[in-house]
Amino acid sequence: MKKDRLFAGLLFIVLASTITVTSAYVYQSATQTVTQTIKEVASLTLQNSALGSINEGETRTVTKATVASLGSAVSVTAASTLNLHFSSDLASQASSYSTYDIVVKLASKPAGSSLIVDNTYATMSIGTPNPAGFALDAAGTYVFDFEVTCTAKSVSSDTPTTVTITVSAESS
Repeated sequence: MKKDRLFAGLLFIVLASTITVTSAYVYQSATQTVTQTIKEVASLTLQNSALGSINEGETRTVTKATVASLGSAVSVTAASTLNLHFSSDLASQASSYSTYDIVVKLASKPAGSSLIVDNTYATMSIGTPNPAGFALDAAGTYVFDFEVTCTAKSVSSDTPTTVTITVSAESS
């Protein structure tokens, strides 16, 4: 009978230790955190001097064919998959332009990427200056072109404008 009590006591001690160790492991697993680093890839500034003059009410579309600096405007080299984000201060142009769109098109991609060259991957506008990001799905270098379309409002004099675009990447 003493052996049975001793055995039962040892069994309860082992069982209590197992529960404590398991609880500590579950607690430790539940409190682990994952961090994500966001890196600014580029900050670009488009000035009206680069895009040329536009008259009141006129709509103008500018591409890399007419302004070379819009071609290969952004180049990103990814070591793995990334999420790319474009943000701008286009909302500040609402007083001078009824339309101001900057379209981001893929110009070249690395082997293994499923993205399609010449497709639009982001559009920044007065109403949406910070569009949703998108995934770069393979390691390698991606190059993007910009196309700018704007319609000038009526103004009392020449109004120089500047749009700043920030490109950032985060691990996916």
